[in-house]
Amino acid sequence: MSDIELKLEIESLVKSSGYKPSKVMLCSIVRVMSMRYRDVSQKRIFTVAKELL
Repeated sequence: MSDIELKLEIESLVKSSGYKPSKVMLCSIVRVMSMRYRDVSQKRIFTVAKELL
């Protein structure tokens, strides 16, 4: 999965959550995305999510 696809997935996850994007959501986003996409490392998900938030 490319970084662009990962960013789009994280943005859609944040949008569908109904909450305002914040640093508090970072751990939850990493957990959900790592469950959905087991082939993507948590470190990579964390860095992309940290950029977006």
